[in-house]
Amino acid sequence: MASRARRTCVRVGRVALLPALLALVPRAEAAGPYSFFSVSPCRVVDTRNPTGPTGGPKLNANVARSFPILGPCGVPGTAQAVVFNVTITEPTDFGDIRIYPAGTTMPNASVINWVTTDFAVANGAIVPVALSGGNHVTVQVDMMPASPGQVHLILDVTGYFQ
Repeated sequence: MASRARRTCVRVGRVALLPALLALVPRAEAAGPYSFFSVSPCRVVDTRNPTGPTGGPKLNANVARSFPILGPCGVPGTAQAVVFNVTITEPTDFGDIRIYPAGTTMPNASVINWVTTDFAVANGAIVPVALSGGNHVTVQVDMMPASPGQVHLILDVTGYFQ
């Protein structure tokens, strides 16, 4: 019985210590302050459309392509990051896409991954924007080396941070 009472005291002691330890942890804060502004979903890139800055052709394997994002769909030129619904469709090889601010270093993490049997795959992403040659984001398509693969990309804006 004494052993059980001792275990209870130890557990209660640890629980009482937790709030004191949490008070010592520094609070995480955003680099902002940025505010989020939602917009009605609006398509800014669709490579299924005719050839153009925000249209076709399909994205090729292991190639980067940049797109203009700010301006259309109510996203102001002062936006610091854009919220996307990212969709790929009709892939001819398995792979992934990385999206990052134009003119900056490519990240290691992908936004979306797929296999050849996927007809379409979608994911949400918040991507900072930058200005490089009139474009704001860069998309890197990763597939196996020497792959002749291609994939269509659709970017719908759903909001932005400013």
